Formats: sequence, C-alpha cells, structure tokens
Amino acid sequence: MTSTLHILSNPSKPVHIDLRIDAFAVAIIKFVGNMQRLGWNCVHYGIAGSSVPCETVVCLPEIYNDHNTNVKLYNQRAGEEIARRKNPKDFIMCFHGWENREAAYANSDLSIVEPSIGYDVKAIFAPFRAFTSYAQMHMYYGHKDLLMTPSWYDTVIPNAFTPSEFEFSKDKKDYVLCFGRVIQNKGIDVAIQATERSGHKLIIAGPGELKDLGYTSIPDHVTCVGSCDVDQRRSLMRDAIAVIGPTYYVEPFGNMVVEGYFSGTPAITTDWGGFADTVVNGVTGFRCREMRDFVQALENIDSIKSEDCRQWAMDNYSEEVVHDQFHEYFTKIKAADFYRP
Repeated sequence: MTSTLHILSNPSKPVHIDLRIDAFAVAIIKFVGNMQRLGWNCVHYGIAGSSVPCETVVCLPEIYNDHNTNVKLYNQRAGEEIARRKNPKDFIMCFHGWENREAAYANSDLSIVEPSIGYDVKAIFAPFRAFTSYAQMHMYYGHKDLLMTPSWYDTVIPNAFTPSEFEFSKDKKDYVLCFGRVIQNKGIDVAIQATERSGHKLIIAGPGELKDLGYTSIPDHVTCVGSCDVDQRRSLMRDAIAVIGPTYYVEPFGNMVVEGYFSGTPAITTDWGGFADTVVNGVTGFRCREMRDFVQALENIDSIKSEDCRQWAMDNYSEEVVHDQFHEYFTKIKAADFYRP
C-alpha cells in the first residue's frame, strides 16, 4: 500500500507559489511535486487561498484576525480530516512546527515528522526531525540537554532549490550583494564597512531602511533597492561578484548563499551556523571571523570559480537531490530501520 504524507502548513497564511516571501510555502509546493514523483501520495491540509499540486483539504475557509484562533480551528479541523483519511504507515508532515502539533497529536498512531527545521529550537516537538543544517540540529540538542543522548531518528536535509529559477553567469558586474532584511542581526553594518575598505560597491536588497540602523545618510558606495520581485532577484544574484552574509546570529541555513551558487556567485559569510555546511571555505566562498577576514575575502573573491559554485549547488541543493534524501529518510522510518539501543 502506498503511504500518504499528510501535510500540515501555516494556520494563518495560504500556501501558494506567488507568496514567495514565505519560504515554508515554497518548500511545501516543491516537496509535494517531488514526493509524488517518487511514488508517495500527498494530501495538503491548508487554508483558503492555498494552491498546492495535490489533494487539498481547506481546514480554515476564513482567516481571523486573532492568530491563536486560526491555530486552534485549523488544528481541530486538520486533525479530524486526517483521521478520516489515514492508514497505517502514513506520515504527518508538520511544516509549521509547533503550530501543527495538536492536529498531529490527535493522530499519534502515525509517524509525526518535522521537516525543514530552521526555526526556533524551542518550537520543536515531533519524534522524527529533519533539520536544515547540522548547526541547527546540534543547537537543538544543546538546548534540550541531549548532548549525551542525541536521537537516532533525526536527520539533516537541506533546503531545496530549482536550478531553472536562476541564471548562471561567469561575467560579473562590480558590486557585492547583501540580500535580506535590513536589520542589525543580518550584519548590514559589517557589509557596509567591509566593502568600503575593499573599494567595492554594495547593493542592499530587502525590506527595511538604513536609517533604522542609525544611518543618517546612505554611504556613497551603497545602493538600497528595497524588496525585489523574482526577476530582480534573479538578475541581482547573477551579476554580483559575491553574496555577503555577515549575520551576527547563528543562521539556520541561509538561502541566499545557495541562490548565489546557482547563479555562479560565491559567498562571503560569518563562520558559524548553517554557513559551516553551505560555504566550502576557499572553494565556494569564504567564512570570516573579523573585519580583516571580510576585507581579504572581498579582495580575493576572483580566486573562486563560478563553475565550482554552481556544481556544488547542483550536487547538494537541487530539489531532486534533496527530495531523494527525504524519500530515503521516510523509507527508513516506514521500515523502522534505525539503531535501537
């Protein structure tokens, strides 16, 4: 019997490919397409306005202003609808983590999985967990005091990308790209200072304004373009000499790095979090720990080959590769093929 993946999503926002600002919505759509390709049956439990390429059960026909109300009603209906459809060996996929738990607990006889864990480690509850990076998994173990007893049931599967959504180019323009929210934790000030010292132009693309970070004027070498649509994002990634991500916090994954790779653009980042997984130091970019490192990385960015960046992305982050890993993981869960101490 073909197992069904019962897919739970955001209780307050529809899952639709046009809502690309919601990374989990895009992840669900790609997940469904690929898992069906691999022979799994998929049912999505969504809200009004969702458009997913599989059977979709509308659990919330009307979105309320109160988020807690949305979560409660969504979980109640989703739990009931899963109960009507489920068979032994089915799975519940909690793409929105903690906010899906009540619907999952109502069907605890099934295998409950949290995929794409890149969110707050305090919001994790499922017995089977797929983290987006080893850094995120280890941070969870530390928070839960599991460093001496980690789970055999966990895995690390990165975010998935569609190569055709990006344009590869070896011919670059003279600017560095900082892509993301204009907030302190993204290390915007580090990007500005490093590019100023190295003599490079910097384009900042994302919601927010520098004045919110204390800047009274935009530095001469900096251009702020605000939020971008898909086409703008593609061209900015393609033409940059590097994507810079000097985040202060432990980034769970960092999609912009891999998006740059598919475009043939190397990365310059801090030396922690998901970047330890995604940035091969000296091959696909540079990981840095002080201002001198960032400046030297910018001055030596020409040593990184665009072809190597693209190949690394194709081998590790293309959606077929990533979802093959999910297929292998689910097959292992279904067969109970784990070490049991």
